Amino acid sequence: MALTDSEVELKISLNQEAAGGAQRASAVFPKFPASYQLPVAASGDGAWIVDTEGKRYLDGSGGVFVAILGHSPAGVGEAIAAQAAKLNFAYSGDFTTGPQEQLARMLTAIAPKGIEKAWLTTSGSTANETAMKLSRQYHLLRGSPEKVRIISREHSYHGSTVGALSMTGSLPRRMPFEPYLLNFPKISPPYCYRCQFRADESNCVLQCANELEIAIKTVGAQYVSAFIVEPVAGAPLGGLTSSPAYMRRIREICDRYDVLLIVDEVVSGLGRTGSWFGIEESGVTPDLITLAKGLGGGYLPIGAVLAHERVHKAFEEANASVVHSESFTGHVLLGTAGVAVLEFIEKNDLLEHVAKLSQYLEASSARLADCSLVGDIRGRGLVRGVELVADKKTKRPFDRQERVSERVAKAAAAHGVLLLTGNGAADGVNGDTVVMAPPYVATETDIDLMVSALEEALNEVAAQI
Repeated sequence: MALTDSEVELKISLNQEAAGGAQRASAVFPKFPASYQLPVAASGDGAWIVDTEGKRYLDGSGGVFVAILGHSPAGVGEAIAAQAAKLNFAYSGDFTTGPQEQLARMLTAIAPKGIEKAWLTTSGSTANETAMKLSRQYHLLRGSPEKVRIISREHSYHGSTVGALSMTGSLPRRMPFEPYLLNFPKISPPYCYRCQFRADESNCVLQCANELEIAIKTVGAQYVSAFIVEPVAGAPLGGLTSSPAYMRRIREICDRYDVLLIVDEVVSGLGRTGSWFGIEESGVTPDLITLAKGLGGGYLPIGAVLAHERVHKAFEEANASVVHSESFTGHVLLGTAGVAVLEFIEKNDLLEHVAKLSQYLEASSARLADCSLVGDIRGRGLVRGVELVADKKTKRPFDRQERVSERVAKAAAAHGVLLLTGNGAADGVNGDTVVMAPPYVATETDIDLMVSALEEALNEVAAQI
């Protein structure tokens, strides 16, 4: 039924009111309680976002590691629009497309040697879910139907779908949905700040790696399909890194027991560490690599799974189809966005810029250690995590009810800087982290502002406790 002029005017008025920040008029299902009102983003430029009130925010987390090129990078949106004007959709069961083929070639060209195929998905969750399904089918095709369990690490995050959440080790994210989740084993991460072995760092990381072998033997190697690991962790573990020695030991153990190694590069991949992949410094080649977030530059939801030749050859030799798909698998616009993002990184020498800026961020962040709330500072590349503690000497975490990391992030936002928070890493419930992960186009001036805002926020919250 057509609306009258007065009804149209009323709807426009309500929309404008909502756009001005009046959440009461919103029809969006709220993520947070009604008392928590979000500003309305209106525009962006480089490392900055501007809301409808004209306030500027330095995007110190790139959204959630997504806007790796910052906001409105030249040429990316235009490439997507040009493709949309020619072809908006072609089902991957009927067609392949030029953009999908080009992105697959570009991704496999920069991947570790032996990675030869790419599968495009719509998120990091679906990328990890796809990797889980490929692992299952790989073992089925090779005559090992009992290999169904995937080992992952405590406090990890691999996605929000049921399969990906089953692999996730972050208890705050799992707890509401435990009845739905698969029974996948978890091992300790190489969390040297809270090393359960009370060893020095070199022994700590290797003992954590050896825990994988213990878990495989406990479950039974004949039942273990894969192990999934993040080279650099996101918010829950606050930038925790896995050393080259750790990754090499993990690879040895996986090979010994015919277990696939899935490396989750959703956070660390595509230049975040100054290299195309976080796994590169170890020299280890995974069986499957998952990507997402920055691959679409924030323009479109996108993910990808990169497969080693040993995986896809199992399908080729059996002349078998992959029993998995999404309606938007290999979407033509996803391919276009990914190609434009990779070309932007190469054209602007962003890997080199990230490597230099990472050193500056590491040096600048060191002064945060003087704050009474800071227990540990860690990370790699343009991921720098700060763990907050109630007592520096004992490393006692804050009670989760105090929401210290959220309070710090809110204070930083008041100073015009957006940061990520994580929780639960200390003991599964308690523990606070704040993460800095600026876009690759950030400058040293942006880094100075980001670190200064976090320092002020930390001191402000410390004064309230």
